[in-house]
Amino acid sequence: MKKIILGLLLLFFCGIGYRIYWINTRYPSPEVYSGRLQDSFQAGNYTITFSDWQWGDGTLLQELCPGFCFVRDENGNPYPYERERVGLATLSIRKNAEDDSVLDLTDIAFESGAWGNQFDMELMYLLNPQLERLGLQMKAGECREIIFPITMLDQQFPEREWARIDERQFYIVLQYYPEKLQFVCATQ
Repeated sequence: MKKIILGLLLLFFCGIGYRIYWINTRYPSPEVYSGRLQDSFQAGNYTITFSDWQWGDGTLLQELCPGFCFVRDENGNPYPYERERVGLATLSIRKNAEDDSVLDLTDIAFESGAWGNQFDMELMYLLNPQLERLGLQMKAGECREIIFPITMLDQQFPEREWARIDERQFYIVLQYYPEKLQFVCATQ
């Protein structure tokens, strides 16, 4: 009886192993391309350049959008600025040639290790009042600068990780597959 159970378990795990192998051969991991400040990537008919990065606590946001309250505490007061972190990534987007293509900005996200999040939509429209929608349809040669905000609170991380939040490496990811295109969010 033990031999039958061991044989079935071995067959089961071999089947799982083969399935993992089969999936990885048909859908391989993407090549990862990382750029830094002032680097550019081609995304279809658009050139996207990482032109600026700012990082700080909630006071950074108050300088750009006075009176904006990201979240309130349990008493209804604005959350303490020192317990917030804000990153502002500015991307310059240029359309290379005339066509009907649309650049979908909702594909853009931020990540750091296993943590990931999309930009703050409400804040993005406040920082980019000229932005009509998240599907950019531009004319050939046209260039636009768009600020993508990332916001986070100390409540989103364990205390030990939050204490080192300013040391974490963040990326703004333009595309995940078939190639992963990302910019390292750092000033150097």
